[in-house]
Amino acid sequence: MDFRLTAEQQRVYDIVGELGRERFAKRARDYDVRAATPLDNLRDLYEAGLSKLTISKAFGGGGSGALGEDPLLSLLVVEQTARYCPSTAQCIHIHFNTCHTVDAIGTTEQKERLLRPVIEEGTWLNLTGSEPGRTARGLYALQTTAEEVEGGFRVTGLKNYATLAADVSHNLLYAVVKGRNMPEAHVGLIVKQGTPGMTIRHESWNPLGMRAAVSPEIELKDVFVSHHDQLGEAGQFQRDRWQAKSHLSFAQQYVGGCEGIFDILKDYLPKRGTAGETFTQLHLGEIRIAIDSARWLVYRAIGLWQEGDHAKAELFSMGAKHQAAAAASITLEKAAQIAGSSAFAEDAPLSRYFRDLRVQTLHNNIDQAAATIGKANLGQPFDVTARL
Repeated sequence: MDFRLTAEQQRVYDIVGELGRERFAKRARDYDVRAATPLDNLRDLYEAGLSKLTISKAFGGGGSGALGEDPLLSLLVVEQTARYCPSTAQCIHIHFNTCHTVDAIGTTEQKERLLRPVIEEGTWLNLTGSEPGRTARGLYALQTTAEEVEGGFRVTGLKNYATLAADVSHNLLYAVVKGRNMPEAHVGLIVKQGTPGMTIRHESWNPLGMRAAVSPEIELKDVFVSHHDQLGEAGQFQRDRWQAKSHLSFAQQYVGGCEGIFDILKDYLPKRGTAGETFTQLHLGEIRIAIDSARWLVYRAIGLWQEGDHAKAELFSMGAKHQAAAAASITLEKAAQIAGSSAFAEDAPLSRYFRDLRVQTLHNNIDQAAATIGKANLGQPFDVTARL
């Protein structure tokens, strides 16, 4: 199997690498300290023509995303961005997956209304299913409810981890329709920024890591959403296992964050005077092997998506995400051992990378991921969209 990048993939990889080195890395500390959305970084990605990558070519985008012609293209942007600013990578990851979803299941009118401004004006989108307590209840057991009324729904609830919520043109939210049975009860809804009854709780975001991936709570009180703003068919997100289509995007955030730490170590260790020690060489080599192993699993998963075997691709993507999280654990542990305490001043880049990567990998429950893969291989029922 040929894992070499195409000319277009290499072009995108190089563009984001230059943006990362020359701009993202230099801005990262300021965004982190202020816990502010990295809007300048996002604007740079838009001006480079990269924010539209997961929109189909027929609509004017780049044709990437899990179901697209070239799934790797957008993942390279996520990886290279995470190498220099993990928080920015989370923002573009959310936007990419939202655009891909709208492009795949939205109506022509919805795509024109939501995606055209992404391409022509540099607007951003997000999609939020998370809410307090959902981890224990399950992915689709939402407490945000939609009551059917004339012309649409009245939506009430509280969402959390809503990345980019205050800076998008539209928030795409999931709710459960009262009186319906699952999966048809589960619906996606498009809520325009500033809609009456929707409040962004800015004060709710103050984490230890990923601080610039600003993801506040969204409070909804009797928010009216027209039937025209229902995204896709009722139950489609669950039936088509859309959550599984973002596994590789998370994986590439972990891979990119590990690469960022590796870059720091290569520069720092010779200056520390320990580059000649066998102990240092061993652990740096283990980090390199872990990163590369995770990356090649991601690339194999991409091949399965392109072959059209979605069930196998979803399961393999879960494994790639698992391995990328494992690589992050190895990287964090080994890097700490060979860098030493002197590398972890509060304002040192390594400190930020450690906080960001550790917090971000908490989105992945590696035990549950491995157990899911085990169930599949034992012929038992499994769910590739369960909390990972």
